[in-house]
Amino acid sequence: MRRHTQSALAIWRSPLHRPLVLPVQSSIRFQSSTNHAPAHQQDHLAGRRRWKRLQQSQKHSLGIDALGKPGEIVVVPDSSRRNTRNRRRKPNDAAGDTERLTLGSMLDDLDEEASQLTASAVHQGFEACRGACQPNDTLAPGEWEELRSKVASSFTYNQLSDYLADSRSKLSEIDKTTGRWRPGTSMFLHTTPGGARDEVTDRVATSRDLKGKPLLAEQILRNCWKLSITDEVGQLDLQMPSAFVVLLLNAEHFSFDEVASLHGSSIDITSSLGLVRITGKQNACESIREVILDATARIREQDVDIEVGVDTAGSGQVFGSEFLEWVGKTYGVAFDRGSSHVPEKIVYLAENERGADDARRTLNLAVNETKPTPVPFSSYMPASEQASVYHFDPEANASWFDRQMSWFRWAMSSVQSVEAATPSSPFFDTHQTRLSTALLKLLRSTRPTKVDFQSSSHVHESVTAAAGRCLFARKGPSEETVMTAPQLGGLSLPRTFTTEIPRIAPFLESLTLIQPKEETRRYNIRMTPSARYADDVPQLDVEVAFTPAENAEAEDTLEVQCVKSIFSTNSVDYLLPENSLDLRFTRTVYRKVSKETLAGSSQYESLVQSIKESLRDVLVSGNASRRAVPLPAFCQISVPGDLRSLGDPISTDSTTAEYLLPPLSDIRGAMAQQYDFDGRPLTYRFYESGPFLAARTTELLLDMELPDAASDPEHHRPQESVENDFHAFYNAACNMAFRIHKAKYETLEVV
Repeated sequence: MRRHTQSALAIWRSPLHRPLVLPVQSSIRFQSSTNHAPAHQQDHLAGRRRWKRLQQSQKHSLGIDALGKPGEIVVVPDSSRRNTRNRRRKPNDAAGDTERLTLGSMLDDLDEEASQLTASAVHQGFEACRGACQPNDTLAPGEWEELRSKVASSFTYNQLSDYLADSRSKLSEIDKTTGRWRPGTSMFLHTTPGGARDEVTDRVATSRDLKGKPLLAEQILRNCWKLSITDEVGQLDLQMPSAFVVLLLNAEHFSFDEVASLHGSSIDITSSLGLVRITGKQNACESIREVILDATARIREQDVDIEVGVDTAGSGQVFGSEFLEWVGKTYGVAFDRGSSHVPEKIVYLAENERGADDARRTLNLAVNETKPTPVPFSSYMPASEQASVYHFDPEANASWFDRQMSWFRWAMSSVQSVEAATPSSPFFDTHQTRLSTALLKLLRSTRPTKVDFQSSSHVHESVTAAAGRCLFARKGPSEETVMTAPQLGGLSLPRTFTTEIPRIAPFLESLTLIQPKEETRRYNIRMTPSARYADDVPQLDVEVAFTPAENAEAEDTLEVQCVKSIFSTNSVDYLLPENSLDLRFTRTVYRKVSKETLAGSSQYESLVQSIKESLRDVLVSGNASRRAVPLPAFCQISVPGDLRSLGDPISTDSTTAEYLLPPLSDIRGAMAQQYDFDGRPLTYRFYESGPFLAARTTELLLDMELPDAASDPEHHRPQESVENDFHAFYNAACNMAFRIHKAKYETLEVV
């Protein structure tokens, strides 16, 4: 093809002075009407022009002059086909083409020049536009707009796209990193492949109305050259396990709000997606990211290890979302539930290990709470007599599950009035005197499983009477305000028994305190096996005596006074509708090992040692400090074989099992005081044990030992002396409840 000297138009479109273009689909051609071809070529050229005009070209007048002649526009085939025809031209055609110099032929030559630009030349053009800008440089908003406009106007759309495509392989590894700050804001989370790369420009494009070449130029500046705008607001997404996000929300020593406020940014949380979205300037967002990652580095986890002991039929209540959310917020932990509804792991911060232990203990307590032994109830009221049904709110003095329900108490209307005169109890005063015998039979009707009384030794049976309130669950609105005891029993309502007794001091002040003979502090602690060991080992009632050292040179003394292995408990609620309190009688079958036996037998050595190791530190701390010292959540106890069975032990080997200690807020709550109540020891204990259990518990109880516990009940019915002893105990318990009730009214009269 002929080469023309570069015209001014060609110089304007040269690579150094014009946008780099790809071959165009159409061009403008001005063609002269004079034909200077030789005569012997006229027929051939005429046919050729007719074919071109009919098949491929259309000529239109422009209505303007070009180079002194009327202008025309001719639509020609695309450049690749023209180039193919040009390459097929014979050399002897060059002479004829020399004389056909038109604007169209000049544009063809320019298109050919553009098509011959190499990739390296295009790349050099991009680098020239980039100038001195280095990755991570920031530009002022005006400089940014200028550079983006320069890039968009200096290259074709295809050249911009090709440059981005060449850079994608280098960007792919960067896109895999999590927590990268991106300019602009978005309400959505992009999770598709390449989303991290394309999302940046999509955010900005939406807010700045970018499209076409400016959009590609924006991508090049941000994704390829790693440039950003000074003080630009963007977002940084952190994705982590959902349990980690919930943990940081619940943590006591970490606050998203505080971190965001300190850095002048905002943080949005989507727990279900495990997403933490930080919005703000780049430095602030990256600083917040480091704070969050530092917190996640302190996350620890421990197995819940509770599913083995869970009754799946009732586990929905224990492991419901509402309860687990409450436990997480209360103790600053989170749960990894895996594919099961039962939590598999507890997630916590390293500095909150105690909170994790308390949370796991709460789950174990909840399992025990939701599968209690059925408790019947009885009353001295005649079957035909009615009593009122009135709403009662235990407030914080009930377990968490009980606090979610509505309750009522069955009592006479006179009990509800604080303005009543001297309280009276005509029905109790005239009730059958031998109801106690029926009550004792009801208590002893339940036999412990796997027990051989004849071969059992050191087996004891006792009954305690505790004062409190028997409450019935209210199932929806009810119009009934009075009912008889049989009607109440026919409803088969869930029940609970609360032991918070207000204004107990006047009653206790009327009694004589039984002072201990020595300066020794005695603690009674009930240890309950965790869910994993619930079927292997029994509950243990442990009594320890702690004597503080008299001076710095002496040592504190800790002795295990006795250990009771609890094999069976069953209760009966005894309603006192003419009283503000009710009674709960509880029968317990247990094996008792005395202090002398513990000290004189080697088989109990590991038991005594494990008890001392579990309690020594907390007892020493509680004695040395005036502040409240709570019990640890768990301990490891070595249980001998004879304490694991009521009959003769199959094996004398000890079993080490995990036990729960009661959630006492202060170890001093395990200390009990004893008063003389009509010649009987009355035990009083007050402690705080929330937040899952009742916040405040008042234990006010009488107890008695039942004889002949080692006899087979099938052949040895309760003797008359046993019935008489229990009848006296029954009268003392009822007398205790009515005296507490009367003391409350006497206090009101004084006030």
